[in-house]
Amino acid sequence: MAGRSIWLSLVGLGERAVWPLIRRRTERRYVDKGGDPERWPERLGRSDAVPDGPVIWVHAVSVGEMMSALPLVEALLAARPEARVLLTTTTVSSASLASMRMPERAIHRFAPVDDPAAVARFLTQWKPERAIFLESELWPSQIAALDRRRIPLAVVSARLTEESARKWGRAPGLARAVFGRITLLLAQDAATAERARALGAPRVEVAGSLKAASAPLPVDEAERAAFAERIGDRPLWVAASTHPGEEKLVTDAHALLRKTHPDALLIIAPRHAERGAELAEKFARWQPRLRSRGARPVGGLYIADTYGELGLWFSLSRTVFLGGSLVEGIGGHNPLEPAAFACHILTGPHTANAETDFTALGPVVTRVRTAAEIATAAAESLGPPRTESNGKGPTADLARAIAGACLAL
Repeated sequence: MAGRSIWLSLVGLGERAVWPLIRRRTERRYVDKGGDPERWPERLGRSDAVPDGPVIWVHAVSVGEMMSALPLVEALLAARPEARVLLTTTTVSSASLASMRMPERAIHRFAPVDDPAAVARFLTQWKPERAIFLESELWPSQIAALDRRRIPLAVVSARLTEESARKWGRAPGLARAVFGRITLLLAQDAATAERARALGAPRVEVAGSLKAASAPLPVDEAERAAFAERIGDRPLWVAASTHPGEEKLVTDAHALLRKTHPDALLIIAPRHAERGAELAEKFARWQPRLRSRGARPVGGLYIADTYGELGLWFSLSRTVFLGGSLVEGIGGHNPLEPAAFACHILTGPHTANAETDFTALGPVVTRVRTAAEIATAAAESLGPPRTESNGKGPTADLARAIAGACLAL
């Protein structure tokens, strides 16, 4: 135990030294991404309107994790009607979506940066009775502060890739200090469970992925009908959650597709909606229309640069290319979301973050690397807008089971 404390103390000292140097840059990046300057203090652990009564802290880093956390939040609230759930995220996009999707008695705030002073300020204000982190969010200062205050921590839907485990293994003392302070780790799969145990997690169980318990993404049926009418019989496909470097490949693939389907429509929904204007300028030769400006699709390319509407695009299309998979360093995105709409899913080779889900979907998924491969695969299921949204989600049994395990700590 003393060794673990030394490791975390050293990390804390390092963070205290570095934070003043990077604070201004971190704040500037937050504002540049569209963050509300008045909410920046939340990243420093400051918050107003802290409610009375017990608080359960749930942390999900970004949009995908936040969406999968919602069934868990609802299950926690159902099991503890006297409690509030504080859901924290770190990205501007997830905060925007949270404002539309949060259930009653749940509160959204930005998570504090992993600076000891910010974390201490946050915990002193909110006084959570327990903390639940999703997937792979493991920050030393947060974990050390929870341990010092004897606040139990569960990491649920935990994901630990081989590469991540190898990086943790390069600092075994720090790994034991972090993983050894996790009260309960509920892994997505057996491989993650084995890696977590090897890194020092004391209590590990395999429980599956919360993403499998998520309700289908919401669809505005009036908007869906309007888009379907506007598109008519034109074949369409969607490139969702794309990152820089991927849009060029999918537009090249679209150009190939249009040789045999000259009226085909490609809808690009970038992972970060604020890139819409940038993409419109980059692909100006396509004369794209932007969703953020209220435009409807006219030509061959439409840029869906809004948040919270992926369900709309998935409901229209039979074919979805899922981004974050053709470029290294991202690891893919959640394939269960388009799968819930019975979409044929195209993905690149880099899917470590969701490999279990991609594998489980089997023939629904086609692996692609080049524009030619994307065009060939997309052509297999290309078609006009569907007449029904077709969104079907699994039950929330897993979310209730995970909530029960966390509340038992």
